[in-house]
Amino acid sequence: MPVGKSDKGFSAQPREVYFGMQTSLNMIDWWHEEIGSEKFEHSGLLNTYILLPNLVYGLSERLNLAFNVSFGARIMRWHSTEESIHHRNESTLSSFRNAAGSIFGDSRILLRYLINESGSELGKRFYLGTGIVIPGNSVLTSDPFFLDGELYKSHRHFSLSSGAYKGIIEGQLFVKRNINPVFLGGFIIVEHPFSKSKYGYLPSTMGTISLSASFMRYDQLMSSYDIGIMLAYSSMAKWNDISEPNSESFAISPSIGYLFNTNFGAVSINIQKPLMIFGAFVDNEGDIDQQSNVWQISLALRLKSQIKEK
Repeated sequence: MPVGKSDKGFSAQPREVYFGMQTSLNMIDWWHEEIGSEKFEHSGLLNTYILLPNLVYGLSERLNLAFNVSFGARIMRWHSTEESIHHRNESTLSSFRNAAGSIFGDSRILLRYLINESGSELGKRFYLGTGIVIPGNSVLTSDPFFLDGELYKSHRHFSLSSGAYKGIIEGQLFVKRNINPVFLGGFIIVEHPFSKSKYGYLPSTMGTISLSASFMRYDQLMSSYDIGIMLAYSSMAKWNDISEPNSESFAISPSIGYLFNTNFGAVSINIQKPLMIFGAFVDNEGDIDQQSNVWQISLALRLKSQIKEK
């Protein structure tokens, strides 16, 4: 499973269904300098827990339909005894002045065209896909930066969804070989918003390039060690046509993983270390001095269910 993604690097034959499940924990230990009238340093821990069930269905010899939906929570732990309008102990499970609380994040539907497919044999796998992002219910309902000059009030900066519909373009290219690395390749994904959310937020266009290689151990579990790297770019986002500070970003995420097979399917454990080259992660207070230390751990499962022809 490339960089722990249970819906990448394979296809379903006609009337085959693959079910997958990913669960991930993203931990951001953050700090930023004093801001506005709050003459003290701010720091905390922002943890994101995501459960991502997915399926891939074979429509025909050349077409696959893929679907996933995210559930989860972002939980802030405020590391200060000082009171702040910017931070507090809170989570996306509850609503706030400028946030709607929910466990529901974005859903994605993709149609993939299988240009080249070697199945379980050695050879090349080349797919192109397009689809749509359907926003979830956990969204910000107003600008947390007060870019229109309003007086600062208590606010929240994070949610599970941007609240906007987006288009998706995807490409995958992988090669299976009989020597190590036995499976190598990568994928490219671009997500572009169709329009602003109903609350006036225009999210970033996001581009991701992921490369990975798997080294087979040839043991009883048919296990492998996986290494990978992900490059992620986000363009400038806007609130009510005003640029959101620090929203343009570029991050590099090296990863290591371990995959093994069981009686019920393949299991993958993956660890990523995102490194921000410029911009900021989720908890962004604007153009101020800020730092973060980020880790991500994911567990993924993939299993196949055969639908019988009638």
